[in-house]
Amino acid sequence: MSNSRRLITRGTVLAAIIALTAACGSTATSSGDSGTTATSDQAKAALATAVKGATGTPPTAPTKAKSGVSLWVVSCGEQVPSCAKPVAAAKEAGELVGWKVNVCDGQLNPDGWGTCIRRAVSAKADVVIPIGIDCIAVQQPSQEAKKAGVAIVGGGGSDCDAAGAPKLWASERLQLSGVSIKDYWSMAGKLAADYVIGATDGKGQVLELKFTDPIWGPWLSEGFETELGTCSGCKVVKSLEIANNDFVSNTANSKFGSTVQQAATATAIYVPVGGWMPTGFAQAVKASGRANSLTVVTGFGDESNFGLIRDGGGQTAGLGYATAWGGYGSVDTAIRILNGQAPVVEGDGFQMIDATHNMPAAGQDYDGGVDFVAAYKKAWGVS
Repeated sequence: MSNSRRLITRGTVLAAIIALTAACGSTATSSGDSGTTATSDQAKAALATAVKGATGTPPTAPTKAKSGVSLWVVSCGEQVPSCAKPVAAAKEAGELVGWKVNVCDGQLNPDGWGTCIRRAVSAKADVVIPIGIDCIAVQQPSQEAKKAGVAIVGGGGSDCDAAGAPKLWASERLQLSGVSIKDYWSMAGKLAADYVIGATDGKGQVLELKFTDPIWGPWLSEGFETELGTCSGCKVVKSLEIANNDFVSNTANSKFGSTVQQAATATAIYVPVGGWMPTGFAQAVKASGRANSLTVVTGFGDESNFGLIRDGGGQTAGLGYATAWGGYGSVDTAIRILNGQAPVVEGDGFQMIDATHNMPAAGQDYDGGVDFVAAYKKAWGVS
């Protein structure tokens, strides 16, 4: 895997649907509200699977945080909401249990991430949570932290063994029972494909974007393509590779816009990172003149994506993930690791969201319908 810059978005699903939530009564529509309806049995089942998604519940087993702990939270990039929001949640959770918390901004750069880990080691931190960062991108600093006795707990990223190297972290965050991080990301792609199958009534002709930089990019693509392959009337008609350098060089929007124009037969678009839409991708869909006939589906998103969906702004659906829940879950994992306890499943999952399924109220992020903060407070014995 490359150590080039990466734009990380929350999170990470599945293999088995776990503790399904949310109902799925109404039909899905395109970004232009054209009234596309799932009528075939396969399309109906796929849509139901997508909007039910997979999620769990926060842990109930009590644990008490040690006092005097120094926690460093390394942000993949504070300029990106999907990095900044879980960082803020982890900081809030750490301070809630009385820990001293430092936040270090890695600025979307593996060198910056490594510098943050090394700063934490020099500051004699007890535990480090790298948010949205895979171990392999910071392998050497992680080795140094382990040698110094500093525990690293995953903040949504994978340990180094996911890339074939030795494990270096004290623990990844365990998100769903019996689901590896790879399966978690693959499920994210699968649910997006299920939505496309349902919303296009099993006829989706897809322009698929592939994120080439992070280790989880191919996992998303694999999950999406495998599931889309179960639909006889669906296929990928054009692919576009996107890398972080496209954003650094300010060419991503023009690259995407021109590809949308070229993919004249496409009836659907899969964008793996929801955070790309508000940066200009949604505008490109609108500018194509085909927004009313395109089903535009993204991976992990936030309120900015939900606004585009509500307003017919160039996006049809996106994967809803309780970002703050993940931040709290990483701190819960850290508490248990420092106590010499085994990590537990944190339960943070996801569902597809469109205008008529699982949509949060305006101005609010998706929370899975769970008061996870109250659950963690109870488990930690704090008020």
